[in-house]
Amino acid sequence: MSWLDPQRSEEPSSDTALRLELRTLLGMKPRNYFESEPTPELIALADDLRREAKRRNHTARSRSHWMLMAAAVPLALAFGGVSLWGIAQKHKADDLSAAMEQQRAEITRLANSIKQPAAPNSTEAPQPQSLLAGRKIAPKAPKAKELVIPIEHPAGQIPQDTQQVKAH
Repeated sequence: MSWLDPQRSEEPSSDTALRLELRTLLGMKPRNYFESEPTPELIALADDLRREAKRRNHTARSRSHWMLMAAAVPLALAFGGVSLWGIAQKHKADDLSAAMEQQRAEITRLANSIKQPAAPNSTEAPQPQSLLAGRKIAPKAPKAKELVIPIEHPAGQIPQDTQQVKAH
């Protein structure tokens, strides 16, 4: 049976009478939590306290929504700023990729114009590829690894910003 079931909170009068009869048979006193009977003033005071608690509970709940929204404003601003920065970076990357594609197209266009054969009677300069084909470029020899990187200073030059203190 659920705790929210009204049969749990509101006991039938026959069950109450049976419980009272069993208590008297066992010799138990009837349960009285306050050791006194409630007076009409106490009942009115309890109703007033209940009403005040209900009013405070109602006003406190409406304030919590505003506080939650106020706490969410900095987060919303941070997320908005990060998204605007990301959108700006995306536009920048798109512009750079478009510029790279344009440069690639220009390079391929120039390469295609160079590859076309020149007329034999032309007085133009020789093609750059034919000049490079005749020259062989030797690969550079790797340098040996050293612990100290040597710095070459000309022996006869004194740096401009130094002053001579003592003559040898």
